[in-house]
Amino acid sequence: MSTEPAIGYASTLVTYEMDSGDPTPVGRRLADWRIRRSLSVADLATRAGVPEQLIEDLETGQEWIDQGRVLSSLAAGLQLDPAELTGQPYMPCGPGHSAVHSLGWFARRYLARILSAGGVGGEADEVRLAELADGVRAADEAGELVSAAQMVPCLLELIGPPRPEGAGRRAAVLRALAHVAVSRLLRRLGYRDLAWNLLSYAFPPPEARPAVLGEEVWLLLDMGQAKLAVARTARGEADVPAEVLLPLAVAHAVLGQEAESEHLLASAQEKAISARQRSQVASAGAFAAAEGAAYHDVLARAAGAAGLPAGDRSALLVLTASAQARLGQYGAAVEDLTEAESLAPLHVRLDPLARELVSVLPALAQEHAEALGGIAARLDMK
Repeated sequence: MSTEPAIGYASTLVTYEMDSGDPTPVGRRLADWRIRRSLSVADLATRAGVPEQLIEDLETGQEWIDQGRVLSSLAAGLQLDPAELTGQPYMPCGPGHSAVHSLGWFARRYLARILSAGGVGGEADEVRLAELADGVRAADEAGELVSAAQMVPCLLELIGPPRPEGAGRRAAVLRALAHVAVSRLLRRLGYRDLAWNLLSYAFPPPEARPAVLGEEVWLLLDMGQAKLAVARTARGEADVPAEVLLPLAVAHAVLGQEAESEHLLASAQEKAISARQRSQVASAGAFAAAEGAAYHDVLARAAGAAGLPAGDRSALLVLTASAQARLGQYGAAVEDLTEAESLAPLHVRLDPLARELVSVLPALAQEHAEALGGIAARLDMK
């Protein structure tokens, strides 16, 4: 162990803490940023409103992050965006990941063109625009991120700069939905600033506003801004749009407002008319339950989400893997994580919780070390 003072902190305490275990990806960045901010564990615990023991356990690999509220609190205590703790966007690992990662460049180029256009665009090919927007959304949901990424450059060209009012209501709806599809993909990659800027140019007509607002709420949640997400939807409507109910329910759960979260989930369940919609409600309920550390409830609700497409199901399986690990069911946790990767490999590679689990599970499920090692290698964590 080094006896040199840690950078930004006039003692060997922090160096000792970092050397005393093998932290998870979030735990490692947490310790690093705490040192940069010249904070002790007690200082950060006070700022973030979390127990000191939690911080110590995160930094030594005894604990992991599976709650948005905890991640947001720690990031706020360090005056950071949560992405600084999760490490997003992740460096490309493999040709598929590289292809998807390039979306950040295309989005920046698109936004730069809008800012330099000095005017508005003309008419769009509505048929092709609808085809590509639907294709990006469907490929993302199916876990085929490379296919989705390959369609985005053409889709951005078709969206073009903002159109004048009255240029065509259907075209305006299609452009707004296309913005949502690309923004969701960028959010998944960790390019949240680009996703937010892209949504700001959606200019949705009334028919498309619920879809845009729903994506904004999911994006604000990923940014650690649950309060702002709730405030953004408090516009006096007597009936919250269906597209907004589920992210809003999760936002209330992040804020510890379980009763309001359950009320919104019940409303969404009443409005669900298909097996897929009911599965989406069940999945959102599982994520809301995780915020309250109700891990048995996570598993019970996830059981009702069999109708999810592969991409969304993979995210839910990563969540249930964490819940299984919390309950000491380590073999089941590895099975869920393995199934998630088989359904949507790149979705798992881009999921911060999956990386947390790959860090902690080997010590908890030693008989599955080979399978976990393979996942870790594919996540470029070995």
